[in-house]
Amino acid sequence: MKAILICPGERNEVAALSETVPLSNLTFLGKTLIEYWLEDLAVKGAKEVCVLATDRPEQVRALVGGGARWGLRVEVLPEIRELTAAEARVKYYVNPTAGWLPVPMDTRVMDHLPGLPEFPLFTSYADWMAAQRAWLPHVATPDRIGVHEIRPGIWAGLHTKISPEAELHAPCWIGDEVFIGPRAVIGPMAVLERRALVERGAVISHSYIGPETFVGEVTELHNSIALGSTLTNWKLNSSIKVSDAYLLCSLARHSSAFKPVGVFSRIGAVVVLLATLPFALFPMAWSAFRGLPIFRKMVAVRPRTSLTAPPPGDGVIYYELANFQGWLRRWPQLWSIIRGDFAWVGNRPLTPHQAVKLTNEFERLWLTARLGLISLADMQGIYDAPSNDARGHASYYAVRATWRLDARIFVGSMFRFLFGFPYARVRDALLRSIHSLLGEERKAT
Repeated sequence: MKAILICPGERNEVAALSETVPLSNLTFLGKTLIEYWLEDLAVKGAKEVCVLATDRPEQVRALVGGGARWGLRVEVLPEIRELTAAEARVKYYVNPTAGWLPVPMDTRVMDHLPGLPEFPLFTSYADWMAAQRAWLPHVATPDRIGVHEIRPGIWAGLHTKISPEAELHAPCWIGDEVFIGPRAVIGPMAVLERRALVERGAVISHSYIGPETFVGEVTELHNSIALGSTLTNWKLNSSIKVSDAYLLCSLARHSSAFKPVGVFSRIGAVVVLLATLPFALFPMAWSAFRGLPIFRKMVAVRPRTSLTAPPPGDGVIYYELANFQGWLRRWPQLWSIIRGDFAWVGNRPLTPHQAVKLTNEFERLWLTARLGLISLADMQGIYDAPSNDARGHASYYAVRATWRLDARIFVGSMFRFLFGFPYARVRDALLRSIHSLLGEERKAT
């Protein structure tokens, strides 16, 4: 018997959930969504399953493999866009009578859990949490090896360590290899996925803590979804990135895009800020004299590890000098380096409105590099505007960033700032002169 599974594509309503993995790979009370669906199809008698994936199909393929775990033959096929069930039938039913599961079980969109279509998962963060509550009574199934109900309404997985001084309030789910410290208060309605670490005194209620997420000492999370350092309030539908790793962070390996700004970079920014203060005082005084605002408050989309659209409300606040163009306008961003929000070299910040205009995965690479005072586009003389050339340079930097490239960008940009033209022009002129001299010497000999 054959069946088709359609992975949910990007959902702007719950964009924070798909920052690091596609929605089909999200962990849901100890298992990923696609695992639940493959188990369900295996029980219904399916032998072959075609999985259609638009978002990071390579991650979906790596998770399910060939389907041997479920006694299935699984094939993951990439799609440009998410198909409806009717469109998938038209495209993939080569022979409609050749052993397909009966309609509608033959083709399903994984936007809910098996058997719970009344609880959609990705229409809002609140619906995501409502589905968690509805699914809790279904977790203690025979195939869940190691899952046991340690108290009424409290489930725990294998190798979980819970301090005797911790308070647990039903209902709650505690996954495999979770650590809960002394005097932590967990529940009611708390979900802690595998390898989450909750330090002493933390309070978690009506919240979801994703896999390998660290919750720091005396941190309180209510009505929240925590995935690494991304914190979402599911009631208010807003997301932020927590910059203090002692409060909330991912325990997984970090991307180089999120490498912290070093001490020497911050000290250098302090020195340059003080040294250039006299130059900045004049435009500030000019703006004040004319009754104009001195600074302009800006919001930039935070760097991210995935190529999905940024979740709403997840931004970095920075400032620029109002009423001025060119390099001097960026002077307040030296303070952003001191704070650790910017690096000296990176990709220039984009507003949420500009980020939405990045239309494909190549362009969205812009958002996977750290924010910088200086960019590769600056070295090429392309300032601020996210033009096609700027997008190309930003995407190149995102995948090629090294300290050598950073040094080259810094030196090249400073040379252009001081002399008004790229140092490559001087280099090329020197090379032509050397070649000319060598040619004259050859003629003379």
